[in-house]
Amino acid sequence: MLLINKPTDIIVRVYRRPNISMLYPQVAGHENVNANMLMNVTIRNAVMDLAKSLQHLDLPTTIDGSFEIKNNQRGILSLILTGLAEFGGAHPMTMAKSLTMDTKTGESFSLNQLFLPGYMEIINNEIRHQIKIRDIPVIDSLNGISPDQDYYIADHTLIVYYQLYELSPYYAGFPYFVIPLYMLSSVIPQNGILERLNYFI
Repeated sequence: MLLINKPTDIIVRVYRRPNISMLYPQVAGHENVNANMLMNVTIRNAVMDLAKSLQHLDLPTTIDGSFEIKNNQRGILSLILTGLAEFGGAHPMTMAKSLTMDTKTGESFSLNQLFLPGYMEIINNEIRHQIKIRDIPVIDSLNGISPDQDYYIADHTLIVYYQLYELSPYYAGFPYFVIPLYMLSSVIPQNGILERLNYFI
């Protein structure tokens, strides 16, 4: 078995500040020390950015956070961080931040770095299709995804999601769209990280 196929060991840390308590993962025991350090710095910075985004300067704010590991196989670590802010009786707010990293190098990838040109059209068409068949309420017409669109990888699928209020009303929660990687085979570059997952065993 290649080392790249070995799942990454994960330990749980807590980011604590006054009125902030957020659980987050850190990579442990990785064979590449530099990759290990880069991933851990990236994750911790994302946690701090998420907490900062949730803080309300004019209201007392209490923030709790957690995380989920969505993929930890074939050298790809994909995770989502979630923060919930309470404002002392005002409407609570939830935000999410996801990261997808190559455990071999520690590099983190935005959505546009995963695909060849043409991926946006495929994903946008599938999102429009799912909005229709799932009857998802939208605030405004879909303008399409952005190059840095929120996403994560889960097994053989790409999950694209939107923040609260970004696409749908608050009551609809986080709109998410599951897109099998086989639908994107034509725009997955050779030797790209998703090529590791773009087949079934």
